[in-house]
Amino acid sequence: MVHTGSTRTFMWFCMGPVLLLLIIVAVAPVTLALIDSFRDLSLAMPSKRGQFVALDNYRDLLGSDGNFYRSLAHTAIFMMIAVPIELALGLLIALWINREFTGRRLVLTILMIPTMIAPVVVGMIWRFFLMPSFGVLTVYMNRLGLFEETSVFSGAITAFGALIIIDIWEWTPFIMLIMLAGLSALPQAPIEAATIDGASRWQIFRHIQLPMLFPLIVVAVMLRAIDASKVFDTIYVLTGGGPGNATEVISTFAYRTNFIRWDLGYGAAVCLVLAFASLVVAALFFKTVSGKPKPVEETS
Repeated sequence: MVHTGSTRTFMWFCMGPVLLLLIIVAVAPVTLALIDSFRDLSLAMPSKRGQFVALDNYRDLLGSDGNFYRSLAHTAIFMMIAVPIELALGLLIALWINREFTGRRLVLTILMIPTMIAPVVVGMIWRFFLMPSFGVLTVYMNRLGLFEETSVFSGAITAFGALIIIDIWEWTPFIMLIMLAGLSALPQAPIEAATIDGASRWQIFRHIQLPMLFPLIVVAVMLRAIDASKVFDTIYVLTGGGPGNATEVISTFAYRTNFIRWDLGYGAAVCLVLAFASLVVAALFFKTVSGKPKPVEETS
């Protein structure tokens, strides 16, 4: 018993700094944000000195803030277009590169470069590429008669489409790497048996590889959807949410509320609503894709 007690004491002694750090960086900020969300607090308006307003911030946000719902819709559209394309392209590239050929490692390294670049740097690179009149890609588009008088980011549809293309360019290699790891780990016996039976590559992929890859595909989609829902750096560098509010996503809306308008009480409510919505969506997602385990048949 003495040995057990000393062991537990040693474990708590080792875990103490980690738990303290977790409380400082996670629990404390959420608690402060929850308190601020019930206050009318602003650094830009002297009249808003942190008075307790109960649920007014949440009522205004969910009841009458059209900009919030507009940015939420933009975020959903961004995710629903970018993530499936990234999954399809990443899977196709993984199938192509999942074989031995000369220069395979070099090709894989080059394909991974966009994902290894910081998102802020990605935004600056594409800002240089699409610079009006002088951008590398703009010059070629001007030769085709495109964007001669305007820029890609001056129109609502073209700006939003460009941001989606940039996100696909940046994160498709991430999906490709996950799919490639899954394909490399698949058992070869079923594939070899199907090949001997005369199955085509498409039949092998559809009936053998794809079902075994499904759990990994779910994880990859989940990771990318979470990351795409909070995209900020690239949009902030390239458009800042413009033109107008055409590319305003939920992360730039929260940034604008907290650090442009300095409406900290309202901004805290925005962040907490998003956190709660993310937890609900994640729970529904896991419930949908996991399903109920099949009952084990009893043998007599």
